[in-house]
Amino acid sequence: MAPAARYRVEEGRSCIDIHVRQSRQLFDFRDPAPFRERDLDDDAADYLLAAAAEIPRAQPLAIVVTISDEPEPRLAPEVIAEAVRAHFSYQRDHLQRRLREHLRRGQLFLAVGFSMLVAFLSLSQLALALSPGPVREILREGLMITGWVALWRPIEVLLYDWWPLVDDRRRLARIIDATVSVRYTAAPSVEKGA
Repeated sequence: MAPAARYRVEEGRSCIDIHVRQSRQLFDFRDPAPFRERDLDDDAADYLLAAAAEIPRAQPLAIVVTISDEPEPRLAPEVIAEAVRAHFSYQRDHLQRRLREHLRRGQLFLAVGFSMLVAFLSLSQLALALSPGPVREILREGLMITGWVALWRPIEVLLYDWWPLVDDRRRLARIIDATVSVRYTAAPSVEKGA
């Protein structure tokens, strides 16, 4: 079964369904902030991120929270929806800062790498002043290789390492843009029988 087939479609949006007994199960109660600013429970946040990764990017998302046994007074659906958006907005902002720092670090690594390349290539040219022989060639080749290897990590950081951060940022943006609806249902009554 294709991953997207696990999620029902409602009004053209793939629905990520979360079923809880009470709204407080959605939140991390170690966080003392009010509901709108409170962190989501780690399991709930991980589930939403994993589901957003499975659903094709072209498909818009909807998050449907079904609460079966909420005590009165119930939280307004808008409060829960805003708390979900606030959590992922904070995560996106944090990730954006990490991405900027990563690219800044990569530029610093690149400057250091180029400096090392110039230094080692210069030393390899100086090695030509040694008397001809295998030691001179080994030293010269070793210095040249070391100079080029000094660029390996900066190039890796600037060309490849930042893509997962961009993917995570896109996934967070999809969740922030998702419609969030909260549905209260009555818990099924348990009959005591003979």
